[in-house]
Formats: sequence, structure tokens, C-alpha cells
Amino acid sequence: MTGIQKLSNVAAIVGAYEHPTRYAPDKSEWQLLGEASRGAILDAGLSKDHIDALFVPATASEGGYLGTCASVMAADYLNLNPKFIEETDIGGASLGYYVNRAIAGIHAGLFKCALIAYGANTRSRKINVGTVSYNQLSQVELLPIPDSFEQIYGTTVISFMGMLTQRYMHDYGVTSEQLAAVAVTFRQHANLNPDAARRDLISIEDVINSPIIASPLHRLDCCIVSDGAGAIIVADKDIVKESAKQPVWIRGFGESIMHHGGGLTDWSEETRAMVKRACDQAYQMSGTTSADMDVAQIYDAFSYNAVIDLEGAGFCGPGEGAAFSADGNLRLEDGSIPTNTDGGGLSSNHPGRRGIFLFIEAVRQLRGEATGRQVKDAKVALCTATGAAFLARRGSAAHILGV
Repeated sequence: MTGIQKLSNVAAIVGAYEHPTRYAPDKSEWQLLGEASRGAILDAGLSKDHIDALFVPATASEGGYLGTCASVMAADYLNLNPKFIEETDIGGASLGYYVNRAIAGIHAGLFKCALIAYGANTRSRKINVGTVSYNQLSQVELLPIPDSFEQIYGTTVISFMGMLTQRYMHDYGVTSEQLAAVAVTFRQHANLNPDAARRDLISIEDVINSPIIASPLHRLDCCIVSDGAGAIIVADKDIVKESAKQPVWIRGFGESIMHHGGGLTDWSEETRAMVKRACDQAYQMSGTTSADMDVAQIYDAFSYNAVIDLEGAGFCGPGEGAAFSADGNLRLEDGSIPTNTDGGGLSSNHPGRRGIFLFIEAVRQLRGEATGRQVKDAKVALCTATGAAFLARRGSAAHILGV
């Protein structure tokens, strides 16, 4: 990794807002997107006239109701006139990729103030996020790429993740009880979050006794399906001076992808390696290591995703992530790296592309605004998000945030 430059107060998150809803059948995705965007602008103490870049996913939920050209449509809906728009779709990692491009655009002088927003009513529209198959997506031409490795089997998101988890547990001797500790810990954090969708405490036995969805993943190993929306404002130094809240500086970022490799990719090992590449870039750019992190926000569509990202981020070795969690390291009060302090996708919310909420919770923690679940003296945070174009075609984004 040669040539990676250190970031020095290039861009900061100056506004962040998470919509409190988890179920909004009376609202469209556009309404949720608009309300979250307004909330972030107000949080920053700015006006819509400050926004000169807009980043919005082309398919807000798996049904794609915002559709293509969503950023242009969103600009119209929000009455914005940005110089720069973007709607790259890399699943749940999309919002992290937007932050990277916002930093690059600010550094290049293309714009000064970017709104990154997401909204989806996945639950109220009954979108089958976890059981949608490649064939279904191909039929509606969201992914019209011929694929001899997945398409002919009709693989679904959850069946693919079940296979990866099965392989991981076999290779490293991981038990279902160890994996269940991830969901138990995040539910403890959600219990302290008044907006979390699932707040009732659960035990290891509750996870193990919940129905198998795709062996070895139980229902409580899988994220919830909710409505939701969130937005952040990423700004340059000039805008930071005008903003009302303490800036949260983006000290480092990284990204990496993986794919089939002509059928030769070891999906289980390469997923971890992909996360590691992204995190290593972010660490090098920020001049930090995993030991410097006070809090982590990790994309947890499944408990397996959380342990793989913990390993890729360097908090523990390969195959050690589940035991690391079972030993209490992710807990809020006494863990070595408090993780997903809002409850994560397993308990708080998961509208379909959850990456935006990682940044929002990290900002709350670093500003000292996470009432009831605040990590003491949190100064540096890691965010990692992994998303899929579909299944084994994946991208990971990592960010180091600091105050």
C-alpha cells in the first residue's frame, strides 16, 4: 500500500440524523429520505443552500422504488441544486463508498458540502430482502449479468450466508453458542436505545432455540427487517466553521472488492481479506491501528458478518471473532471494543442498506450524545460496512472517525 496520504482535517461529518421510525406504512421512501435529510441539515445548523453535492442510492430498498437516476430525482424532491451527484450501488456498503467519494470530491475542490442520505420502507412494503434470489433480480433486470456460478442454483442471500457460516464454523471449530453471543450482546445495547426495534433481552439459549433459517444461522442470527432513514453531512473546513455541532473528522478511509475470480475464489477467506484490505488502508491513512479504537460500528446483516469484520479489522485473529464476542469484548461497559452500541442491524434497524446508520451512531458516540449507551471518553471510532452487488460480488468500506 504505497502512496497512501494521511488525511489532515480535509473533511468532517457536521450533521447526522437517524429517523426514529422502524415501521412507517403511512410514508413513502421519498418522505423518509426527505425527513432524514432535513434532520441532518438542521443538526449541522446549516441550510439546504449549503448543499452542493448529493449522494443517494439508486435502489433505496431491495424493490428499487426510488429507481435509477435517484440522485437527480432526489435533488428535485429536496429542492437542491448540487454541482455533483452520485448513486453507486454496492449494497449495504454503498453509503460508505459515498463518504469516500465525498472526501475525494472535497479534496479536489469539486464541492464543499455533501448530503449523503438513505430512506426505505422495506418492512411496510414487505420486501423479501433475505430470500430474494439472483433469478428474481435478473427477471426484473436489476442485475442482468449472466452468471453460471449462482444463477442456475437460484441462491438466495440467506442461503449463501448460511453456506459461508457453515464453512467458517467447520474450518475453525466455532460453535453456535459462540456465534449467538453476538446477537445477545447487540440486543443488550438495543435495550438501551429507545428507538431500537427489538429491545427485549435475549439469551444464548433464545438464539439457539430460535428457528433455523439457513443452517447454521438461526432466526436471531439474522438482521431484522425494518423501515428507516438516515442522513449525514460531510463538509470541508470552511463549512465546518459555519456548522453548529462539534465536527467529527474523517481521519482515514479504505475500500476493497471481491468477486468469483473465475470460480477460484475462496469466499470465506476472501471476505475477511477484503475487509482487512479496506481497514488497512484506513489505518494507514489515519496513522492508527485497531488498538487505538474506542468504539466500532460494524455492518451486521448476520452474526457471521460481525465476527468476520472483527477479524478483518484486526481486533482478533482468523477464526477468533465468535469467541472474542463470547468473552464479552463487544460489550458497552466493560468490553475491549464496544461494538454496535445502538443494537446494530440485528436489533435496532435494517431497512436494506444499513451503512448510513454506522456513521450516525459513531457520530453520536464521539460527540457524547449517545444518551444511556455512551462509551466513556470515546474519541476514535471504526466503521466497517460490507455489501453485495449480489452474494459473492462484494465490496467493503472502512472509516476511522475522530474528534
